[in-house]
Amino acid sequence: MKQDVNGNAALGDLNIAGRDNNITNYLTGLRRLRPRKVSPDKLMPANRFVTPDDEHNTNFDRARQAIRTSFGSTATRIVVLLAPEEHGRKSAALRLLATTNLPPDRIFELRPDWDEPDVDCLPKERSAGYLLNLRGVTEPLPDDFYDDLVAYASGLRNADSYMVITATTTVWSQARAAGAHSGILVAEIGLPDPEKIVKKYLESDESEDTRARSGWIGDTESVFHGLLPEHCAPGEAVRLASIIARAKHIKDDEALDEYHGWESHLSQWFSGGSDAVEERAVRIAGAFLDKSPAAAVLNSADLLLAAPKVDLPMPEGGLLAMPDAQSRLKPAGMSFDVTTGAASLVHESQGPAILRYLWTKHPQLSDEVLTEWLQEISQGPAKEHLGALASSLTQLAETVGIAPIFGLAEGWLQNDGKQYLELVGDLISDLAVHPTLGSQARAELATWARGKKEPARQRAVARACSGAFGKTYPSQALTRARYILNSPGSGEARQEAIDALRALACDAELTPLVVDTVVDWIANSGRQTGTPIDVFFDVFVAPSTERQQEKAPLSAALARGGEPGEAICRRLLEGWKHVFQASDDPSHAQNVLLSWRQSAENGQISQGPVVAIIIALGRAPGIASPFIKAVFTEEGPLKNVLIEALVAEIRQDVSGADAPPGAPPENEVTGQTLRSANEAAGEAQ
Repeated sequence: MKQDVNGNAALGDLNIAGRDNNITNYLTGLRRLRPRKVSPDKLMPANRFVTPDDEHNTNFDRARQAIRTSFGSTATRIVVLLAPEEHGRKSAALRLLATTNLPPDRIFELRPDWDEPDVDCLPKERSAGYLLNLRGVTEPLPDDFYDDLVAYASGLRNADSYMVITATTTVWSQARAAGAHSGILVAEIGLPDPEKIVKKYLESDESEDTRARSGWIGDTESVFHGLLPEHCAPGEAVRLASIIARAKHIKDDEALDEYHGWESHLSQWFSGGSDAVEERAVRIAGAFLDKSPAAAVLNSADLLLAAPKVDLPMPEGGLLAMPDAQSRLKPAGMSFDVTTGAASLVHESQGPAILRYLWTKHPQLSDEVLTEWLQEISQGPAKEHLGALASSLTQLAETVGIAPIFGLAEGWLQNDGKQYLELVGDLISDLAVHPTLGSQARAELATWARGKKEPARQRAVARACSGAFGKTYPSQALTRARYILNSPGSGEARQEAIDALRALACDAELTPLVVDTVVDWIANSGRQTGTPIDVFFDVFVAPSTERQQEKAPLSAALARGGEPGEAICRRLLEGWKHVFQASDDPSHAQNVLLSWRQSAENGQISQGPVVAIIIALGRAPGIASPFIKAVFTEEGPLKNVLIEALVAEIRQDVSGADAPPGAPPENEVTGQTLRSANEAAGEAQ
């Protein structure tokens, strides 16, 4: 039987000029912030954009002119837009980038996926436009960030690329004190006119009826006239415009109440008395579980009614006396979908409004009843809808801040149930990616991850790392997983941190970053804050079955081709070299490497890279040869392939010293020799 060893990777010393640089650049690039494509014409089209006002109404125009005519050695390649949060900085930045001559598909947003700001993390591809959005960042940038940014601006000029940075004046304070820098323009912008935003939003709509409503905001007969404060945020103006677009008519009082956060409705609903207790319970359940099945909403409402401090008795006749779902939902302002069985708030914005009202104006109810009730429904009627609960609590955090939500989450974790861990993990993951609350939440996650005395909190962080948080801020998620691994409070916490790493590594986009990060961790394992070598084994365990193969980071890592695949294999080889040189138990490492070989022989992982790694280890100086020898000589389909390929490598080393001028570089010969040995071994079998 012919043995086909595919996907070969020439490893060796990798001394090839040029190619080695490419691989090194690839590995370095893993540390860069991931560019995410954004479309200015979709997110902030020109026909909706209102130029920001400032003291002289010139700063934004000056920035636009500078970035549009950027030629020469002192040309502006970085524009910094300074304004408070919620002042429309992102919209202004996108329109700035749209004025360049870049193709629409070459504009990207960068999120600050770092624990310490670092210019080396910034990408600089050719002909690209970057928006570095520092929304939610509150600490001033370090001095060296500004110094390094000057050199980065020069690199952007050479690459014919641009960057717009959005930040507050507090974050940019040190640079302002240091003065101007070559190639960098700093512009402090003001708020765009809110009434102009409303008009443009409505006038740009496809519907003629909606376009005609642009005059409502200036009509003294309209309920929408004079609503907007003079210095309100652009988002508030857009919210009013969307309400006007949906309003029934120019004097729609219900639309007006929606703009005011449903104040009159809420005052009426929660004014007191026992007549509407059931309706209130359904509204509260609906606010937390909007769009969930009606059964989940109504059963949750019934549990609230049965709470000790509510204690509403069932009507005589019990469940038979209860009206049907639609009859119970309608008075509470909810609709019932007879096809899907889902219950939805007729006005979606009422959900967050109800939660804000309860937590700010009914603290006794929220503290003494709703907290325990949320715990109860999370393992009862809402246990299959924890995502809806997490989403509603994230919205609540926008009003009350993250501290009460994290406090609520800690209370759940004390119950030590899997459902609570899942709920809290999803909740803090959502908070960690929130545009305004995320920075605070991510800092709190770091505190939780370090606290080995609270293993339940560590386990919740591990779940967050494998969710939206890990996908959006992978570098920060990896750091928090490392905190857990370096000081786990329990075996479960350690295992769930490993599971989080494996989940991230199976994401094709994140595989290289996880490989590079884990190898870097174990290379520092001898330090006080180092990561144990066993993490390398646990993350990159060889799959033994086809089912395991689908969720195996090792399969994903070795399946990459080209220079990215070669870079990954080299990092894995570096990991193995460190393992054999630093491990207190080389025999365990030998068994793990044997499992890689056996998995390759069984077809669960690519054979070529495994063969190349084993051969390179066999030739590496300073590694205990008896342990590697056992991997070569183990009986199996790859035994002859490995031995003959190693012999070919050694022969090439001997003849390489006398090679004539112009002979192929060492690693090209290594690749050719390895392939030849594989073919010969295959024919022999």
